[in-house]
Amino acid sequence: MTTPVPCTTTGCTTTGCTTTGAASLTATRAAAEVAAPRRSRAGAACALAAALLLGAGCGGNGVTAGPAESAVASTPAPTDVPTPEVAVSPTPSTTPSQASASTPRPDEEPSEEATGLPEDATTGTSEQASGGGPMSVVAVRSARREGYDRVVLELAGEEGEPGWFVQYTDEPTQQGSGDPVEVQGAATLVVVVRGLGYPFETGQEEVLGAFPGQGTSVLQEMLVGGVYEGQGQVFLGLSQEVPYTVTRLQDPPRVVVDLYGG
Repeated sequence: MTTPVPCTTTGCTTTGCTTTGAASLTATRAAAEVAAPRRSRAGAACALAAALLLGAGCGGNGVTAGPAESAVASTPAPTDVPTPEVAVSPTPSTTPSQASASTPRPDEEPSEEATGLPEDATTGTSEQASGGGPMSVVAVRSARREGYDRVVLELAGEEGEPGWFVQYTDEPTQQGSGDPVEVQGAATLVVVVRGLGYPFETGQEEVLGAFPGQGTSVLQEMLVGGVYEGQGQVFLGLSQEVPYTVTRLQDPPRVVVDLYGG
């Protein structure tokens, strides 16, 4: 009598399982008993062990290697999300003055001794070096005094003393670009203020644009330009070319231009 052997056993390796369940286990036991006389006891034991393993692991028409290891989807570690930078406005070191032409500071008023044309009045050039800073022009104002018009350029920012370079010009142009600038009046006095910086450097909001004279006789317009390489231009449009003086005041720092005539 020939017993069909569904699994082939070589040593302790078993392959080719085609039966399932208890029938597979019984058939494999019979195969082991028939093969016992031809093998050593150790070989029979090995075959029986293989049969037991096959009985537990065989199913259907193929070999099931056991439950596959569950694939666990690993959650990727959250990447570091960069915190968006918040632009922080610099804190002004000095609060810009809101003084208007009708309310000049006390030290901007003429002294009782001031009469006639000062000795240092000129129609040529006036120059003064700056120190400290940088600063920004934060206010401009003008007013009429007895015998002259006064222009005040107020600055704020880092502690320092503003400088200037002042002269008349027949062809006002913008510094840096060289573009022509239209200024009201028959004469233009260019005031280049030194020791300036950009608003992000000074922490101040600078004034820009055109401002008319306030009750003035000679002054018609003040045109404030931007900063370029530490300097800022202020164009003074005048009805005529007149002698002028430039002085410096502190607390807060100011550049004062007096225009004599009218």
